[in-house]
Amino acid sequence: MIDDRGNMKWTSLMLPEHLDKLKEWKKEQFYDTKRVLTEWEFDEIEQIIQRSYKMKEQVKLTIWSNNKLYDVIGIITGTDILNKELLIETDISIKRITFDQLQKAMMVNSDD
Repeated sequence: MIDDRGNMKWTSLMLPEHLDKLKEWKKEQFYDTKRVLTEWEFDEIEQIIQRSYKMKEQVKLTIWSNNKLYDVIGIITGTDILNKELLIETDISIKRITFDQLQKAMMVNSDD
């Protein structure tokens, strides 16, 4: 088998714009795709958020931000209807999460 350097030998012949696009393409390979939620999933998320707010219990929200999925654990303290945001108090601070970032919600200390 020939031991060559793969794409390294072609980089000197490429334009800087092509190299930038290749680097961007490699980063995109690790992006998470945003799921389109069904109406049932929206209803389930809404019920969990309302239950968490009324009972003042911790909730785990999976949010989609910057092409990645993140988990945020905290207590929901309120909503901002005008800006379509959810206020959640974590151990460190109060975060604002927009409704369109929500992907999943679940109670943390649930006895179900």
